[in-house]
Amino acid sequence: MSRKNDFRRAGVRCSMQLLRAACAMAIALAACGDGTSPTSVVPATPVTPAPPPAPPAPVNIGFLVSGVRTYPNGGMVAVEEVNAGGGLLGRPVELIVQNGLEDAATAVAAAEAMILDDEVVALIGPNRSAHAIEVGALAQRHGVPMITTAATNPGVTAAGDLVFMAAFTDQFQGRVVADFAFETLGVTTAAVLTQRGEVYSEGIGEFFFDHFRRSGGTVVADLSYEEGATDFAAQLTAVAAGAPAVLFMPGPVEEIVLLTAQARALPLHDAAGEPTVFLGADAWDNPALLENEQAFVEGSFFSAQFSPDTDEPTARAFVEAYRARFGIPPTGGDAVSYDAVRLFLLAAARAGSLDADAIRRELLATEQYAGATFISHYNEDRHPTKSAVIMTIENGVKKFYQQVDP
Repeated sequence: MSRKNDFRRAGVRCSMQLLRAACAMAIALAACGDGTSPTSVVPATPVTPAPPPAPPAPVNIGFLVSGVRTYPNGGMVAVEEVNAGGGLLGRPVELIVQNGLEDAATAVAAAEAMILDDEVVALIGPNRSAHAIEVGALAQRHGVPMITTAATNPGVTAAGDLVFMAAFTDQFQGRVVADFAFETLGVTTAAVLTQRGEVYSEGIGEFFFDHFRRSGGTVVADLSYEEGATDFAAQLTAVAAGAPAVLFMPGPVEEIVLLTAQARALPLHDAAGEPTVFLGADAWDNPALLENEQAFVEGSFFSAQFSPDTDEPTARAFVEAYRARFGIPPTGGDAVSYDAVRLFLLAAARAGSLDADAIRRELLATEQYAGATFISHYNEDRHPTKSAVIMTIENGVKKFYQQVDP
């Protein structure tokens, strides 16, 4: 073969190689014009939506109950109202309830567990003064605001400036009952029978005794009995000898049932031969007394925090909400339990925080509070200035008799 033909074949081979390279490049450019390879396309990573924000932690409030009472019901009405409106400071409110506390030591232990374990921001209650005095010292020590419910002894707030009362004091209550006896009933002789060593019973008995005497009345007997007593013959015989027009018995309901039955069986009469009228305090506002067939309380009178027959608009709203929720009318203890929780919630909302000192300042500044009951203001001892009511018992049913303003 000639050299010329060799050069031609070589030229053809070179041209073919160049053509193949050009074609390959054209295909690559056409397929990869967007910078990616048709055989190595990376799919787009899907965007995972952000999880919804966690709900805010609840605001825990401790609620302590001495004995077995319906008082948490009142507190629950207040909690449900605030939660329906968006909660407290944007957070839901939960009530941590401990019912059935029978002694001060148990009440203190329950309160401490609420503070340390449940991280409550406030304590509501307890309702028994002897328990509240001890729990108040604990609350003050831990820096936790506390508002008692039905506890009425003025010494309840002595622990410190974080302890407030929702109920009137025994000092006021004792005066109310003494004035009612002397001025409204028009009697001049009275006897007092209290439970020995019980802060509430002895305290209010002493206030009644002092005010009745200062008003011009005569206390013909001032006697006491031991806790758990069932036979009151000795005390009632001594009372009968003085022929009092009224007998004031501000003790626990369990003992009032026996006392009234034994007093009527004796029987007790005043100097004119009329049956001695029984008087009680706010502890009498309890279905356990009014529904007990052994109790002889017909025609009696007692002081109370509240009457469900009230015409006050805010109080009526509470009564209707309570009835709708629980199917029964509220007691005075239920009413002050509602107020105690609501007072705290309002104070915290005004303070704009859960800081204990800020809430304390707002509670102390409370004026013209209208809830289930009405509070004009708090004094320097954190006792509320408020009204009381006198109830009577007719045909086994408690009825509103009159209101007494401070």
